[in-house]
Amino acid sequence: MIFVACSGFPVPVSRYFEELNAVEISDTELGIPGEGTTRRWLREAPRGAAFTVLAPRIIANSGFAVNQENNAALHEVKRFAEKLNALAVVFVGDSEFGPTRPNRSKIRSYFQSLPEGFPQPVLDLPSWSMEQIESTLKSREISVAFNPLKEEPAQMNALCYVRMPGPSGYRSRYDQESLSKVADYCKTSKSEVTFCVFRNSDRFVNCKNVLAALE
Repeated sequence: MIFVACSGFPVPVSRYFEELNAVEISDTELGIPGEGTTRRWLREAPRGAAFTVLAPRIIANSGFAVNQENNAALHEVKRFAEKLNALAVVFVGDSEFGPTRPNRSKIRSYFQSLPEGFPQPVLDLPSWSMEQIESTLKSREISVAFNPLKEEPAQMNALCYVRMPGPSGYRSRYDQESLSKVADYCKTSKSEVTFCVFRNSDRFVNCKNVLAALE
């Protein structure tokens, strides 16, 4: 199954769900949305819609420290993800968080500390290569977010997580050739679920273009 989504809602929710049936909830980086907002999203989402959730930013800002504050944030986002029946919780590292030996140790310790029953974790480390992430995790239980125009994981688990930041940053746009390549990659993915997220300023249009290519 393939889902194409934006990170956050670039247009009003009602319009968004008229054209897309998946979304990566980005509000959770700064705080957990209220009950009313959550109910509205679930009410307006089409049948079979899929959600993923960004982990609280405090976790990455701390360098993935295992401490009481991060543990509380982790349990909050877990409860929220369960309300949405979210496919995954995505942990996004800072660009300054490089693949040093201490940071590799922090990543291993942090993901070993996730509570039992936690939704599928996805790790996105912008300044790390795929080989550096995979050799650090040494686990197929954690999905790695990646851009297939640049590289891809050596091994996949049940959730393939494609995350497209823009060809040269948030304000840049993908051309049609690049979008077609992304669509082709999604078509050939052997994972049970492929979740493709665009994060650039033109993400809503990019998503619709990929969906058209998939069809």
